[in-house]
Amino acid sequence: MLKNTLSFIRSSYSSTAFSVKEKLKAKAWQLHEYGDTSNLRLDYSRLPVIRKPNEVLVQVEAASVNPIDLYMLGGYGQTLFQIPRNFELEFPLILGRDFAGTVISTGHGVSKIKVGDPVYGFVPLHKPGSFAEVVLSDACHLQSRPKHLSPVQGASLVYSSMTAWSALFLFGNLLLKQKEGIRVLILGASGGVGTAAVQLLKSQNCVVYCTCAKDAVDLVYSLGSDCVFSYTDPDYEKNVELETRYNIILDCAKIGYDKIPATWQYDTYITLNSPLLTNTDKQGLLAGLAVSARDFVKSKIDSCQKGSQVKWRFFVPSADGFKFVHDLISKKRFIFN
Repeated sequence: MLKNTLSFIRSSYSSTAFSVKEKLKAKAWQLHEYGDTSNLRLDYSRLPVIRKPNEVLVQVEAASVNPIDLYMLGGYGQTLFQIPRNFELEFPLILGRDFAGTVISTGHGVSKIKVGDPVYGFVPLHKPGSFAEVVLSDACHLQSRPKHLSPVQGASLVYSSMTAWSALFLFGNLLLKQKEGIRVLILGASGGVGTAAVQLLKSQNCVVYCTCAKDAVDLVYSLGSDCVFSYTDPDYEKNVELETRYNIILDCAKIGYDKIPATWQYDTYITLNSPLLTNTDKQGLLAGLAVSARDFVKSKIDSCQKGSQVKWRFFVPSADGFKFVHDLISKKRFIFN
């Protein structure tokens, strides 16, 4: 479904030059109600307007489809994402989190990039996205695209890499720790976030253990993993248990702390599958927050009994995180798959 959606979106405008209708409008894939890809409509929308000194207009050359886009297509996060939009209308909604393109206009406070520069970057979840001919971005959410990086490559890695960085370095406290020798187990290491996490961790000399399907073992090893466990190995659970006590388990596979074997030892379990957005969507803001708080406290109590802790974590639009990722890419220390 992800591939079909990407083709559906890309085929509409990727082969044509940027067109402006009466200098005020540009094409964008718009959602006027939640549903599926059949609810997306390619139409002209108002050209984004620079209102702040640090904002930049970018002509989009490539935009990627992340799982979060498909979830949001069905209404995921509609309750909480509407809060930072203040009084702006929810629809039409433009999806798309990361992109690559060319700068066409900048606010007066922008100095590090200029009109005509090739860039890549991301858009926070509550902002109009990149499935459009033109996207508005904060300058701190952009980096100059390295010459060895194609627009498609640039658009394919930012959101997943930033999600991995947010989970591990912000909420896994790797920013504050001596990272060399830290033992991290990544569950589901062959996906976008997992492959990014492996490379971010190895750049800091962490010891990285991974789980994945049998046919992805070679790929995950090629990224620098120290040890890879195949789900289909009959001794899989025992092998993971016997290897070591893990400082961090990063769950990219939506397994859940309460579903992994009780014999696995760890200090911190980080899940990217928080029930917060689902709870608030289904039960409303206050009731959803209350249920989520109850679930969070329960996870804390359960994990404390094992001498561990559980953390729910999300993508954070951090300029520092993007610079960290960008520096690795610029030094060609990041492998694209």
